[in-house]
Amino acid sequence: MAIPRLYGPCIVVSLLVSLLTPAFAQSSSSSDVELLLGKIKASLQGDAENILLSSWNSTVPLCQWRGLKWVFSNETPLSCSDVSSPHWANASLYRDPSLHLFSLQLPSANLTGSLPRELGEFSMLQSIYLGINSLSGTVPLELGYSTSLSDIDLSGNLVNGVLPPSIWNLCERLVSLRLHGNSLFGSLPEPALPNSSCGSLQVLDLGANKFTGEFPEFITRFLGLKELDLSNNMFSGAIPQSLTSLDLES
Repeated sequence: MAIPRLYGPCIVVSLLVSLLTPAFAQSSSSSDVELLLGKIKASLQGDAENILLSSWNSTVPLCQWRGLKWVFSNETPLSCSDVSSPHWANASLYRDPSLHLFSLQLPSANLTGSLPRELGEFSMLQSIYLGINSLSGTVPLELGYSTSLSDIDLSGNLVNGVLPPSIWNLCERLVSLRLHGNSLFGSLPEPALPNSSCGSLQVLDLGANKFTGEFPEFITRFLGLKELDLSNNMFSGAIPQSLTSLDLES
């Protein structure tokens, strides 16, 4: 008598695995909190533990994580300013999938690491203020692929390398870009779109770096600029007359 082959259970198990795998993969995708704890924290603090970043811990209520502002998916800010608020001591708030990082503010925080490329992955992050630290490495290419950034301040660090052209991908929503006092070098890259005017950009501070090459005439198309600092670099050539068309305040 022939023994029947048990294809049925194998097929069922295989089908269950194929059905469950996408769901599992989706449930394990990184939230903003997981991204902060898994990538951002380690990169910013470097080899030495940082006292401010030590507050980024799942045992600490989210409102007490230093240097961060949060917003819900419906764009309602998470209120953390009042210690009497129910959010202040809510230890499980970090599990809320509708919470998103809105602002990263750690100036003069003794950060000694580098800029993580994952900063470009936050879907609602609007501002990064990391000035006056000791961050090294380069400006990540991925920063220019953010879908939400409008204010970036990395001034007074040890950032080097060339400025990635992708930074101008942020052009139409970027309000301020401050990179003063680093060690960025090479020619200043032009926006990929030849007629880009960076209409929202009001502050561009690239002073005290090591930029070289011809004076970046494309900046004269940024008609919304109120503050421009290109001083203490090594640009060559004449300053274009069209620079006077900008309505600069300083």
